[in-house]
Amino acid sequence: MARAAPASTRAAEIVSFLTAHPARGFTISELARHLGMNIASAHATLAVLSDCGFVVRDPAHRTYVLGPALAVTGFAAMEQHPAIGAAIEQATGLAGQIGAEVGVMAAAGRDVVLLARRGPALPASGAGYPGDRSPLLAPIGAVFMAWEGEEVITGWLERAALSPPLADMYRRVLAEVRQRGFSVALPDMGAPAVARAIGQIRAEPADDSGEQQLTDAQTLLGHERMILSFDGLAESAEVTFIAIAAPVFDPLGRALLSLYIAGSPRPVPVRRILELGGQLAEAAATATRQARGRTPAAALRPS
Repeated sequence: MARAAPASTRAAEIVSFLTAHPARGFTISELARHLGMNIASAHATLAVLSDCGFVVRDPAHRTYVLGPALAVTGFAAMEQHPAIGAAIEQATGLAGQIGAEVGVMAAAGRDVVLLARRGPALPASGAGYPGDRSPLLAPIGAVFMAWEGEEVITGWLERAALSPPLADMYRRVLAEVRQRGFSVALPDMGAPAVARAIGQIRAEPADDSGEQQLTDAQTLLGHERMILSFDGLAESAEVTFIAIAAPVFDPLGRALLSLYIAGSPRPVPVRRILELGGQLAEAAATATRQARGRTPAAALRPS
């Protein structure tokens, strides 16, 4: 892998940070503190981004926000990735059909980013606003990892500092996700301690202690309570879930996006989760077809 240039890394970090915090602007000193940059480097990088129209400075408050030129970048990205528009269309239709929140997420480097949400917003999903990011750290992003190669899966598991038994458990769950076509997140994935750790990572991405807090919280709560395994579950059993997710594939067979259905605080029968998962997987498959994507042979659709 090519070594990242410091200047390009700084530019990407600034744009990503401002995207993840669209409700306010940030001064140079605030950006430097949050992103672990020195003032001079942040100033030079912001000057280039400003010249390109990628950020705009408020002269009264001396804060920076995203610039209008990035809107054009977004439109161009949607042209190059028609799966995004197709997935949003499917999310809109499914949300109206089932009366629940349905959203679209994307794998973005070492993170998962929320692109859109449709239908009634429910706090149980744990999803935030478009641009909101979560670290791609087990069990987060299982729906993307299920179709990755062994090296990528191993890196995902190692980032979460899992014990060998827990890593084996996740490998079994990933195999279930490939077989069924969807993953199911349980309430502890959105527990307050987990949410606080993820909030710390979003607020201070340069502070490595955020990921340590997240892995500590997950270990304390128990990974078995974060993602659902159907092994041995009766269809009449009742389960509370916060999200069901299914992948949308690009023309190369990569899980580029995922559709999700948000859960509710009330437990539902496993048979209902299977029904919703089947509907979601079909919607994701439709988006894949509309975008001329290729579903990998290992992705078996529910009957």
